[in-house]
Amino acid sequence: MRLYWDVRRGDEDLKADDTRLEDLRNAGIVFTEPLTNRPSTRPLPQVERTLIRRELDEVERLLQRVRRIPSVLDTLDQAASGSQLDTGAVEVVKDQRAINHLLHNAIEASATIWSSQTRPRHPERLAASALRDVALLAGGGVRYRNLYPTSARTRTPETDYARRTAETGAAESRTSPRRFPRMIITDTLGLLSDRRVGEGTSEPAVVVRDPALLAWLRDEYELHWEAADPWFPAPADSPSDRELIERDILRMLAGGNTREAITRTLEISPRTYTTYMAALRDRLKVKTNEQLMYVLGRRHTAADA
Repeated sequence: MRLYWDVRRGDEDLKADDTRLEDLRNAGIVFTEPLTNRPSTRPLPQVERTLIRRELDEVERLLQRVRRIPSVLDTLDQAASGSQLDTGAVEVVKDQRAINHLLHNAIEASATIWSSQTRPRHPERLAASALRDVALLAGGGVRYRNLYPTSARTRTPETDYARRTAETGAAESRTSPRRFPRMIITDTLGLLSDRRVGEGTSEPAVVVRDPALLAWLRDEYELHWEAADPWFPAPADSPSDRELIERDILRMLAGGNTREAITRTLEISPRTYTTYMAALRDRLKVKTNEQLMYVLGRRHTAADA
């Protein structure tokens, strides 16, 4: 009890691996922190102050985005009515050569390129892009940010492209399990399409030039980027490619997603999904997905404790 009151007064803050935590647990006076969902003995007022600060920071970030909504909606309304289509603020371009021309000119005039790829890219065209992009990046004056689905880590052409561009020191690639649109954003132009643009498809592209809309697109991109995993160069303590895909599968399983939803979101085949699940069940010596989730849940709880 003396240890408990020392902690409550703030004289001592026990670490998660402190053996004396067990005494407090046995006494039933360890609570779960709302920030980390882990057992803790930190004084509740201190925890609450930290939580409030984080909530205020999040509110301010959301307010900044909300303040931009009127200008974004105004631009979209005007574009929908046709009043701004002549100015080129927002337009749909269907001709592939025109799309490539717009994109080439925008890249030449920009210092930063934000790119997100949603589907596998053609190996031969990707190899040609690597040669061109490495030369551009090595020349200085431009930086790339490339965002891929986690499944891209299993594909050699995209892995090689990410590594080669990263070696220039002017590009970074990350992967994410989240679904995001196909985008290429420059300092002056945003281009969105559900399919690969400039790789032989005839899919129309939405071209955005309005500064407010471009700022909004960059904000959306940054949200995905912050939650993504670095690819090359990878941090020393980062999980392996296999572990990242396993993590994403298990996260979606825990969220109640079906196999079809998981394979569609993560851009992996049903066969790949089956292979990963079989390996996980075999490694943890269980027979069903339900048993697998139970074992992992117990391990996570033990690790938190």
